[in-house]
Amino acid sequence: MSQGRIKVTITVGQDNMEVEGGYEEVWMNINKFFSELYPTFEIVKKLTGAVDIKELAEKLVGKIEIREGRINILMSGDAKKKILLCLAGAYVGKKLGLLDKDFLTPKEIAIYTGIDERITRARLSELRKEGLVIRKEDGLYGFTPASLKEILE
Repeated sequence: MSQGRIKVTITVGQDNMEVEGGYEEVWMNINKFFSELYPTFEIVKKLTGAVDIKELAEKLVGKIEIREGRINILMSGDAKKKILLCLAGAYVGKKLGLLDKDFLTPKEIAIYTGIDERITRARLSELRKEGLVIRKEDGLYGFTPASLKEILE
């Protein structure tokens, strides 16, 4: 993916916004512009359980990094915490265009977290029962907003 500069101009009625910079900076400024312009977006986000990507990304700084298409967990902690950080990183990475997918296999999670795959599978099962991760029919696991409190503690 190109790391060039992006320039965006948005006009909505008499409100204008122009931003130039890297992909993440531009994306976050566009989100902020629309959130301020249309406060009902915030209400809809709360009602649907949508996550504020900018806020989540900021909370993950120093805990994870996304580099060269993989997630690196920078924080120490128990297996559950590392798994939740990994899935939150996949979610943010996909939303920001840094990763191709936001749902991961247990094997991928084990590789990214450095946790044995059997332990990863057992902890994923527990986290699913607690409602802290989503499991799709194809066996892929993903982030859920219910895990935010666990991640940020």
